[in-house]
Amino acid sequence: GLLTVNGEIVVTKKKLEEAKGTIATMSSTNEELSNTIKEQDETIASLQSQLQQVFQILFEKICDAIVNVDFTSVPVSADRSWAGGVLAGNGRIYAVPSASTVVAIIDPSTNTIDTTTI
Repeated sequence: GLLTVNGEIVVTKKKLEEAKGTIATMSSTNEELSNTIKEQDETIASLQSQLQQVFQILFEKICDAIVNVDFTSVPVSADRSWAGGVLAGNGRIYAVPSASTVVAIIDPSTNTIDTTTI
């Protein structure tokens, strides 16, 4: 069968059916990809939530460790104040001096603080 418009052959019915099949396949593939993206978005949101919970727990543990550290054993004067700190991979916090050569090393696992010169 031929498809005609105003007496002119436009496309064969076979080609039209093939095109419909291709469109149906593409539509199905698009729906599958949309579902995959939706699932991935949900997974990402879940992971972000879990990561936020981990950060909150770590923050609380670090704060608790700092509060519980005995700083009285560390000589502190105006020229030995610390400008900030860095949490290292070993779990210790290294306090950066602002006007001294002394670095404070805070160990949350033992609630201790030590100093070392640089």
